[in-house]
Amino acid sequence: GTVIVSVFSDPMVDAIVNFSSASGIPAFYISFVVTPLASNSSELVSSFIFASKKRVKNNSVVYAQIYGAVTMVRLIP
Repeated sequence: GTVIVSVFSDPMVDAIVNFSSASGIPAFYISFVVTPLASNSSELVSSFIFASKKRVKNNSVVYAQIYGAVTMVRLIP
């Protein structure tokens, strides 16, 4: 895991800096707001789909997905 992170971290930083300079948005906001939303977008979309059905069973799945996403984001920096 460490090798993979070290290989992909430098290109990711370069991509964030380039996107920041092209869009005029500070790199701080992109790295702490946009990037986490993009990486968890699949969970966000599936949560919206389950929540739109408005069933009790689906709502419990939505809460479980949100709780799992928050826990994983906080435990793995």
